[in-house]
Amino acid sequence: MSRGGAERAKAARTPPYTSYRTFRTFIDDLREHGVPSRVDRSVLTRFSGVVGSQLAHALRFLRLIDEEGRPDERLRALVEAEDAALWAETLLAVLRQEYAPLFAIDLEAATPSHFNAAFRKAFPAAEAVVQKCVTFFLYAATDAGVKISGRVLKGRKPRAASSRPRPAATRPAPPPPPPAILPPRPAEGRKPSEMLLMQLDPNEMSDEQQAAVWTLMKYFKSRGL
Repeated sequence: MSRGGAERAKAARTPPYTSYRTFRTFIDDLREHGVPSRVDRSVLTRFSGVVGSQLAHALRFLRLIDEEGRPDERLRALVEAEDAALWAETLLAVLRQEYAPLFAIDLEAATPSHFNAAFRKAFPAAEAVVQKCVTFFLYAATDAGVKISGRVLKGRKPRAASSRPRPAATRPAPPPPPPAILPPRPAEGRKPSEMLLMQLDPNEMSDEQQAAVWTLMKYFKSRGL
């Protein structure tokens, strides 16, 4: 494989780093309007270009769509899983397959260092990106009813999936994302772009705010900052 091909393959297996709330919004949108023949920009119009690209990447990583944007049966199963218990079961099956190295450890008893090492080994990426990948996973795993070590969540008790049906129009937002669990590095030597990313949590930002941040990040990159 060429160097370019290897880099593309590595990027393709970088876990989702978009807001989990954006992912859930997209699923609810499909529940309301139906699963399309392809997931493309015409389907992602409610999201900004940057957020839409991140969401499409998440869907490809989770193998809910293929490289051409064609939906997989697992996407249809998630969309049809209106009952909370069925949603958790369906989402868990997806997570277990795509995050298999993490489920190979005892998540309920793992220490932060053990979890961090397992995540970085399975999904190596830039530090700031890893932070967001971890947040998405913990948020999704909590929504799927996975028991995560209290040490990893820094004492925050995850909310179990409700056994009551939740209609798409009134489905409450998922619980606040767990705090960043990766230890910060000293600010010395960090680029401004890295310091900015470490301070932001996409799960607490609107789509417009995320788009503005990523526009600023492009500017930093063009200046080598």
